[in-house]
Amino acid sequence: MPFTNQKSIRNSINVIKFFLNRKYTSEILNKVYSKFFDPKPKLTNKENLDQIVKSKISSEEFIQKINPELLETVNEDTDNIILDAKKIQEKNSNIELGNNYAVEIIYFLMINFKPNIILETGVAAGLSSRCILEAIKKNSKGVLYSSDFPYFRLENPEKYIGYLAKDESNKDNWFLDIRGDDIALHAIVKKMGNENIDLFHYDSDKSYSGRSNALKSIGSKLSSKTIIIFDDIQNNLHFKDLVEENKEDFHIIGYDGKFTGIIGLNYFISK
Repeated sequence: MPFTNQKSIRNSINVIKFFLNRKYTSEILNKVYSKFFDPKPKLTNKENLDQIVKSKISSEEFIQKINPELLETVNEDTDNIILDAKKIQEKNSNIELGNNYAVEIIYFLMINFKPNIILETGVAAGLSSRCILEAIKKNSKGVLYSSDFPYFRLENPEKYIGYLAKDESNKDNWFLDIRGDDIALHAIVKKMGNENIDLFHYDSDKSYSGRSNALKSIGSKLSSKTIIIFDDIQNNLHFKDLVEENKEDFHIIGYDGKFTGIIGLNYFISK
């Protein structure tokens, strides 16, 4: 039997086993629902992409615009983090680094603005988590809360979430909840107590409703000082609508056909 067929069969078996696990069934059904019943776009994919492309800049241009003195540090530090992540990946074929287009931007925002409360969704192998946690060490301040859901095509997928960032030195400033955004974000909000979110990085369910629901879940913890980062804004009109409805200033960073949107910087830039 060809290797690809064997892998496909293993993946299918893992999906079935995972779905039958009552612990995750509700979240899987929510993902299926959002996939087929997401709001219909007002623009075509091409029209949306055309508008995004007109506004996009490179990560280097973005950093130069905000604080050029940090560009060299950001490049060196993130290169080292990515190199170390690749070494870990070589030892474990089940770890997929993904594209991780926004790691330089995330790391830059972390060391430039030094947020205290950070929330991210969509951990996967944990490269962005690793960047945030390394920045927390560099800043000597900050706590990271993370939400994710196991990649159920793998055998025992829970153990791979955040694998690249699982280090004893992170245990006191990293809280990871893998029950999916619908459950995890509500639990994280409670865990934060009276604290507001300083930086929010969204990289989980890419559907329009998934993004909207996440913002609703954490709404009480957002303020005028919250920096919000959305990955893959080219997938639908959510980011465009969010900017227009809230009259937000925005930045779009482009990487080989993928785009990251940022809002919330106007509070700091205007100071």
